[in-house]
Amino acid sequence: MGHAKAQRDRRSSHRVDLDGRAVLFQRGDRIGQYTLENISAGGALISGESDLRPGHLVHLLIDLDSNHETMSLTGSIRRVQDRGNGNGNGGGVAISFPVLSADQEDAIHDAVLRTLLRRDAYAGRSPLLVFEPRRRVREEIEAEIRSFGIPAYGVESLAEAVNQLEDEDTEYAALVIHSVTHDPRAMDVVEFFTRSDSLRTVILPDPQGTLTPRAERLAKLPQVKVPRIWSRSELRRALTS
Repeated sequence: MGHAKAQRDRRSSHRVDLDGRAVLFQRGDRIGQYTLENISAGGALISGESDLRPGHLVHLLIDLDSNHETMSLTGSIRRVQDRGNGNGNGGGVAISFPVLSADQEDAIHDAVLRTLLRRDAYAGRSPLLVFEPRRRVREEIEAEIRSFGIPAYGVESLAEAVNQLEDEDTEYAALVIHSVTHDPRAMDVVEFFTRSDSLRTVILPDPQGTLTPRAERLAKLPQVKVPRIWSRSELRRALTS
């Protein structure tokens, strides 16, 4: 599994329409509230009445409805588009993000992924939830799953996993876990959802093909799949069988 770097490289250009809003400030003064039309780690497109000019620096408070989070960003006006309605309203403003922290980039990436996952779910393709604390491993697992044409969304903490599994807006087709099998508290929660909701669960073994005793017990349930070894072909077989 070696697609994590390519996945990160695509983040800055991956843009998607979102349901959200942006409040703009310039030199501490509030300019107005705008509709957030789309966003990526590279920038955003907003719409609304504006006297902004290319080159102006602005401060944005972005409310992402997809994850109920407000982000504070600094942007540069790249382009102001008059949409020809004749009244000065509803113009499009393209804003670039010259400097983003890793946390800000991750938050944008997370919002984009969640929106895409909801669309896949509405189209009848329910996503998989990957619960893996180690970022590099999690991103590699997500990338492999997506390479099969299956949507995937990853979380690193137990609290995030619980929030996602209890989220009524997104129904996950399966839960994929790996190193959390060594965490007794996390496994208590995984086993609860697997048993009580008959949640399909895929347990990825250690590279040697071994499982913890707790994982071995869970693997006896009919809704639990365990690849024989850590490999692309075995993962695909477990996900599609």
